[in-house]
Amino acid sequence: MEKNSFIYSNIRYYRFVMSLLYKGNYYERFRTIIPYIEGNSVTELCFGDTIIADYCRKNGISWTGLDINESFVENARRRGFTASKTDLNEAPVLPNAETCIISGSLYHFHDRLDELFSKILASAPLLIISEPVRNLSDNHGIIGKLAKASATVDGKEQPFRYTDQTLKEALESLGKKMNFRVEIRERFSKDRIVLIRK
Repeated sequence: MEKNSFIYSNIRYYRFVMSLLYKGNYYERFRTIIPYIEGNSVTELCFGDTIIADYCRKNGISWTGLDINESFVENARRRGFTASKTDLNEAPVLPNAETCIISGSLYHFHDRLDELFSKILASAPLLIISEPVRNLSDNHGIIGKLAKASATVDGKEQPFRYTDQTLKEALESLGKKMNFRVEIRERFSKDRIVLIRK
């Protein structure tokens, strides 16, 4: 990703900004996802950081990360993880795993959810979604500016955001169409946890 916000250029910048956006609870965001992992293999989409990868390594779980950001992929590889620079819109298939995770990034694919879910459900029986449902980019001041900056991907601003209601409606509608179950779980900070099962 050559045309991204400055926060995507370095993992340290990314962690700093995300810590501000999550009011110091950035790492806790991932700890909320971890208990829902099932099986011995994980594919993490748009992974950004390697917190879940660290957990998987410590617990004997195979982890593969896919991200369009070359900087994040290189950081993961330097730490010995299997990571690939991947545009999910272009990838024909995804790696097989028992659990797939997408955290804080589903809104990037809101107009192509059916295509993304077709690939995910063909590769894993369980998808864990952690998605922002409170839009900090509407805020005034530094937090709003940082939230807007954190959503610029490949040179394109991403103004769309889900709310609790629109996320539930979108997933349940798609679930009926594609025959998967939607389990709405806990809310952490600005994110909602949702499990998708075949």
